[in-house]
This record gives sequence, C-alpha cells and structure tokens, in this order.
Amino acid sequence: LRDQLLFEAVQCGSSQAAEFALQRMGDLTRGKTVHPDILKSVLQAGAWHGADRDAEWLTRRFQQSPSEHERLTVLAAIGCFRGRAEIERVLDWMLESVPPRNKFIPVVAMAANPHAAPLLWDWYRAHLSQLEKFHPMLYERVIAAIVPVAGPAHAAAVRRFFKDYPQGHEKLTDAIRLSLERLEINLRMRRHNAP
Repeated sequence: LRDQLLFEAVQCGSSQAAEFALQRMGDLTRGKTVHPDILKSVLQAGAWHGADRDAEWLTRRFQQSPSEHERLTVLAAIGCFRGRAEIERVLDWMLESVPPRNKFIPVVAMAANPHAAPLLWDWYRAHLSQLEKFHPMLYERVIAAIVPVAGPAHAAAVRRFFKDYPQGHEKLTDAIRLSLERLEINLRMRRHNAP
C-alpha cells in the first residue's frame, strides 16, 4: 500500500513524497539498496522527475538485473517519463531491446501517464508493423491500453482505422470492440464534464 501511495503522492505534487522518493532513487543510482516494498514507486518517481540520463540508468538497470520481478518493475517505471524526448526514446528502446513477452508493459504504463498518452496513437500507427508481430494476447493489451486514452484526441481516425481492422485479425475482435466501447465512454464523460 505504501508503494502505491508514494507514487500517487508524487504525481499529485507532494514535495515531501517527491523528496523522499528521489532521495531513495539517488541511493539506487549510487549502488545502494531500497526496500523492495517501495522500489516500484521510487523508480516511477525517478522517471516522473527524470530526464535522459535517468532513462539511460533505468534501461541499464533493466539489462543488468538478474531478477525478472525487478525487470518488470523497471519496465513499469519506464512508462512514467513526462518529457517527449524521453518517452520517444524509451518506446524505441522497448521495441529493440525488451523481450517480446514484456514489450507491452511500458506501453500500458504510458497509457496511464497523462504526459505520454497523447503521443501513443501516432506512435501506434507509425510502428504498427512491429506491434502486429506481438503475440495476439500481448498485442490486444497494447490496443486495450492505447485506444481508450489516446483515442479521444483522434476519435474519428481511431474509429476509421478499426472499422475493418478485425478482418484478418480475428483473435483481436473482442479486445478491439471493448477498447472502442471504453473510448466512447471516455468521450461521453468528457462531453458531460466539459465546462
């Protein structure tokens, strides 16, 4: 619970939470350890407040970690960068360097990141041929993450794109239908709550 609350507090602008998390991140970059209960939030906060050198450190940590659990934690944290350059760099790195079974993790994390989500539709379209090579179960996670949050800015284009897309991608039909439904719900909520 404290791991979840720590990053939530950082995202909400708590200077005390950010200071604590960034001190722990500094400990990690100097080779010290951090309690496993808060490792994910510390890495997420490091990315949230980070820049290019932090992206380099996280990608190195991913490559060097002997622990699969820690590698998954790093991939989730990598989705928390706010700078466009870091987001684009991490997405490129993910496609080139992350094992196929784990490539969806940073994408799902970025879909929950309000700084990254607006970039995902264009990225999805630009890298479609690579994404379609994912295992169908993992590819549907990418679709389910991107469409509802990145789609509102491109709603008409998203609807057009997926209108005939299930033909030839039958295993994705349910994921596409549910993702488009979530997109419509998000659009209705935005209209309802618009000033």
